[in-house]
Amino acid sequence: MDIFSKIFKSDKEGIRRSHVKNLISVALADGNLSTEEWNLMVYLAEKFDMSESQILEIRDNPDSVSFVAPKTYEESALQIEDLVMVMAVDREINPTEVDLIKKIALKLNILPQMVDDLISRIQGQ
Repeated sequence: MDIFSKIFKSDKEGIRRSHVKNLISVALADGNLSTEEWNLMVYLAEKFDMSESQILEIRDNPDSVSFVAPKTYEESALQIEDLVMVMAVDREINPTEVDLIKKIALKLNILPQMVDDLISRIQGQ
């Protein structure tokens, strides 16, 4: 069983819905939801056994989804990586998006420096 299946197989606590809500929040933080951002979110959500209609439901009703932190550091780090990928997929790294990811990182007990490190790696490619 791969790590995504293991993490998101059961969503009793709402971890995957919370993560998708965070992905949507980051994608919308700059006021523009690009096709690339949407397609990546759909791809990631499908890995969590979520449909595009479920993503739309979360997008249209964000207050219905509570923030739920993953149980392990590894799971939290994977979520931050997903958020950075969604932010960078359109090749536009907006400071508002970066700030939001850093706030989410703190909630996940991840140092904001990890966000900077991931962005540096992406820009160095």
